Amino acid sequence: MIDASLRAVSQHPDYKILRRVPTTLSKRESTDAKQFIATIIDLETMGLNPKDNEIIELGMLSFSFSTADGILAIVGSYNELSDPGKPIPAEVTKVTGISNEDVRGKAIDWSFVLESLKKTHLIICHNSGFDRNFLELQTPEPISSMVQLLPFGCTIKDVNWKERGIESSKLDYINWKLGYFYDGHRALNDCWATLNVLLHASGSFDELKANVRKKETLLCAVNAPFDKKDLLKGRNYRWSDGSDRLPKCWWICVPNELLAEERLWLDELIYGREGASSSIPQLEISARKRYSFRAERLD
Repeated sequence: MIDASLRAVSQHPDYKILRRVPTTLSKRESTDAKQFIATIIDLETMGLNPKDNEIIELGMLSFSFSTADGILAIVGSYNELSDPGKPIPAEVTKVTGISNEDVRGKAIDWSFVLESLKKTHLIICHNSGFDRNFLELQTPEPISSMVQLLPFGCTIKDVNWKERGIESSKLDYINWKLGYFYDGHRALNDCWATLNVLLHASGSFDELKANVRKKETLLCAVNAPFDKKDLLKGRNYRWSDGSDRLPKCWWICVPNELLAEERLWLDELIYGREGASSSIPQLEISARKRYSFRAERLD
């Protein structure tokens, strides 16, 4: 009777049925002997600054996958709160639902996290530019060092949602467009929601993996003539005043397949001489550095 009612509602143009994001996954057999492990990580924190704001919750969801068969099975999960040793700001509690009482006396088992990461070939986050820097700057040294060695994928940046007809990259909105809902802003719930979009947005996991493999180069157009600033801005170069990790320059990250073309553009239209761009500061960025503050720092 319930199934018949659901079918009737789902066929009505004025209604949309949503399913709760599942927190289980049926195991699939693989035809590929070589398998890998990806770990989805989500953090809740005391603020937005990875240098100063502590992690107050960590969620991890690890799954196996193969090249031939995609996502296969859940191999582990973990969720724990962490007492920051200071009051949680009211605005953080409002967003996350995490209170001072929730975290009192709680601690993340970083030894367990480290053992999980040792088995992981790829870390995935929904907004890796946020989570990766907290993992590198707000965790014990063995975790930070391990994170710096691992490739990261991002379900915001490494999947083109607009091309798929999904106008926003917010995790709850993507799930809603796919016909799902969940209780957001808690770490492990967000991990399951991230896995759900990779399972149900056709080809999204393959797209993410392909983008993880790509390399790009950070180019610093130092000493560019002042009267060329509008050309550089129009080509999406950004300005560094030299006070942070980059020298005083206009800079951009360019996919390596477009690097030769970009250098030619700099030579001809910015510096006005052949080969000028060959001596400017640059940094190659792979998935082991992408989304980290280290990807915007010249060593």
